[in-house]
Amino acid sequence: MKKVIFTVTLLIIVSNASAGTWIGVGNYIPSQDTTYGILSTLTPKVVALRFGKNILFEPAVTASFRHLENRTPVPGIDTFDVDFSHFGLDLKGYFPLFQSNSLVIYPFGGIGFFTETDKTTYRQDFGGILSGDYDKTKTIGFRVPLGVALQYRLSNYVSLGVDLESSFYYAKSSAEEKRGNTTTDLGSDSEYGVLIQNQVIRLMLFFGLN
Repeated sequence: MKKVIFTVTLLIIVSNASAGTWIGVGNYIPSQDTTYGILSTLTPKVVALRFGKNILFEPAVTASFRHLENRTPVPGIDTFDVDFSHFGLDLKGYFPLFQSNSLVIYPFGGIGFFTETDKTTYRQDFGGILSGDYDKTKTIGFRVPLGVALQYRLSNYVSLGVDLESSFYYAKSSAEEKRGNTTTDLGSDSEYGVLIQNQVIRLMLFFGLN
């Protein structure tokens, strides 16, 4: 039912969109989430709106959540749950470099914001840890994505988008732990860097009108 609602909603939006407006869904490769192997990679986690006549603008939202459970029947071995969530918002500009009938190549750049939460919750007493205790890390950051993209028109209504992306980034993380009735702030840490050699590929299907 959810897939039907999503498909109908997408068709309504596309049918009412003006020419040059594209709505895309896709994911990054390699994906941060490898829980279910190739299925995790193929699961859409990015939604983007791309519009413009020559220079294209694209706001995009990235969202993911995963829940892992580690259970063992062996006494004295820890059992725990791991919950991870990610939310990101990017705004990019695409500048046409080469164009043919079906293919356009764009250098692009932009700015983005992201936040992540990683929490491990313990499910049995073990080595001074009580059931319900946890370790949690929250991260907030900014990034400047840049790279080269192509958009290949499969039909008047469907295009394939491939972005080869690097980024500059800054992130600040804060950690805390709960032991019994006491929650302890473990402090914060920040980092920044340039991900030039660690490019990722964003693979998207865009629906819209030329």
